[in-house]
Amino acid sequence: MSWRSPWQSRAYVASVAAVRRLLRPVPRWEERFVEGLVRVQNRRVRRHLRGRPAATVLLILPRCVKMHGCCADVKADLALCRECGDCQLGGIARLCDRYGVRALVAFRSHVAFAMARAERPDLIIATACHDRLVKALRSVPEYPALLAPLAGMERMCVNAAIDLTWFEAQLAAVAAPVREAVATGDRAPAAGVAATGP
Repeated sequence: MSWRSPWQSRAYVASVAAVRRLLRPVPRWEERFVEGLVRVQNRRVRRHLRGRPAATVLLILPRCVKMHGCCADVKADLALCRECGDCQLGGIARLCDRYGVRALVAFRSHVAFAMARAERPDLIIATACHDRLVKALRSVPEYPALLAPLAGMERMCVNAAIDLTWFEAQLAAVAAPVREAVATGDRAPAAGVAATGP
């Protein structure tokens, strides 16, 4: 069964936008509405992937998970982050290593979405602020995406927090074929991580 998403319908996208406009005067209500959309999306994706594990995974992260003031160049990969414990990119880099996920980093949303269209992943795993989660659903609806809101941030777009337990659970759910390929000496399928800015 091929992946079908209601976000591929212009009418659905327009209706979500209309509801968000109505709820915008009460930000917490709008956030709860988005969280509801995310829960429905994640249930739909898990049903889609049942019995058909993903071979290629694209991880999309916000740029603000990088510690404010850090000078490490993470556009090419997260190599410098593996031994650093100053922000969660270090934990993400180590999880990517553990599950055989290769890290590729871009800083803008449109770059991440272009990467999705170029790589044609079986699955996207993304974490971002509520508004960006909706943007991801709207921008690349042709790919199944498991989503989670950011766990928090110091201030807007600075030192955001990711639920690494949730993040690892998503990797573990799709990485079994990667571990099996490594055990048999085959080349493991590569996945990417795009760190996106606003």
